[in-house]
Amino acid sequence: QTGAQVLDSGGVQIQYVDKGRGTPVVLLHGFTGSYARHWEAPGVMAALEAAGYRVVAMDCRGHGQSGKPHEASQYGLEMAQDVVRLLDHLHIDRAHVVGYSMGGWIASQLLVRHPARLKTVTVLGSGWEGEDLTAITSMMSALADGFAKRDASALISRVNSGSQAEPSAAEIAAMNESLFARNDHLALSACARGMTSLFNVPAAGLRAAKIPMLAIVGEEDTPNVESVKRLGTVV
Repeated sequence: QTGAQVLDSGGVQIQYVDKGRGTPVVLLHGFTGSYARHWEAPGVMAALEAAGYRVVAMDCRGHGQSGKPHEASQYGLEMAQDVVRLLDHLHIDRAHVVGYSMGGWIASQLLVRHPARLKTVTVLGSGWEGEDLTAITSMMSALADGFAKRDASALISRVNSGSQAEPSAAEIAAMNESLFARNDHLALSACARGMTSLFNVPAAGLRAAKIPMLAIVGEEDTPNVESVKRLGTVV
């Protein structure tokens, strides 16, 4: 990608772009995505730069053009540390952080662990899972098992749930093939397995946070509507 640079973050190569001038905004993409797919292609990066912001977007480890470790221990909270290391590398004291889905969970960890580095937090398609993580842990473990076998049908069904028509078996197969054509299935499996630690956001930490937080969710995104409502009970 044009103008992309690379940071060695704890031994994993993280690709990022740093564009524009002004107050920095860090963009964190979702699971199986990349900054090119989730932020650049839809025009978000260009719009922010045109509005006078400094735009920093990265491919999270295991995704896009960044390094892809195959060990679950290399994910989870390490993904939040990647953001801190990138801020350090770019000499950015504080930034607005915007995270979509998995990126929102990373942003929430930054909120409770590194609030001094943030101006605001915006989460899209993501909320708070609460303090009983049994169900989400079980779901991520099942996703990890599926990804290890190049089967993302459970994830595809989840993200296509709602009031719209369910995709057909042929459509699911096509989406599955497309997803693995652009991703390392073993890295995604490890990421899903290690991601559980990202959900472990204590209510006390959220209540103590003084950083402004905005959650944006589509009304038909049923699982996340509930998690955003839950977030509203503690912030």
